[in-house]
Amino acid sequence: MRWRVMAASATGRSHLDRGQPCQDAYASSCVGGVLVAAVCDGAGSASHSDAGAGLVSSAVVAAVAAHRQLGSHPAGLEVDAVRTIIEAALVAAREQLAAMAAARQLTLADHACTLVGVVADARGGWFFHVGDGVAACEFAPPQPAAVSLPANGEYANETWFVTGGNWREQLRLTRFAGSVQAIVLMSDGVQPFAMTRDGSGLFQPFIAPVLRYLGGVDATHGSQALQATLADPRTDHITGDDKTLLVALPA
Repeated sequence: MRWRVMAASATGRSHLDRGQPCQDAYASSCVGGVLVAAVCDGAGSASHSDAGAGLVSSAVVAAVAAHRQLGSHPAGLEVDAVRTIIEAALVAAREQLAAMAAARQLTLADHACTLVGVVADARGGWFFHVGDGVAACEFAPPQPAAVSLPANGEYANETWFVTGGNWREQLRLTRFAGSVQAIVLMSDGVQPFAMTRDGSGLFQPFIAPVLRYLGGVDATHGSQALQATLADPRTDHITGDDKTLLVALPA
């Protein structure tokens, strides 16, 4: 079994107006029939969060995909085994990030970013999550979607980062199982138009046409279509934030 992974990022209007780069990043890998993917959202208050998001997303995906305990059926793993795999990947990513920061005379906090990711095959898997962003799995009807929602702090716009000292406590794991039709990862800039208001599932008037189109094209054309959708100026009226959307379809 293979996966078709389509993804894109678009710089938010607020960042364009300030001359800032897109601070989102994504990465994916397919090992046999197992998908590993992640989306990272750099903190707007951190000076080099774009670099942090890029390194963390790539490093975590590579480490998870290469872990010797991963196996061919992630949903069959016990939660302690999954936590071991994800924590080891995050430790490795944080070490790489610390080395890069030190070389630039910067700190981990200067590279702060969130993380939302997945490890799965067509029968299910696990979401792993630190901070905001959303992960969702669409199943064959009538099974409802599985969702991993954002975690925010006490105050508005506060969240948790993989660069923080409490990252282990903030790491959330969510198991899902069923006949997987699509896996969707998004940064919080996409959430206002891709999720229902109560967060219970994907907003079907947006996602259903997207999934229908992506089901009939190759990964290159699918990613181009996602890029055009996210960069559409009409999204500026909904959010000024960076926007990243990753869609994986079992093939």
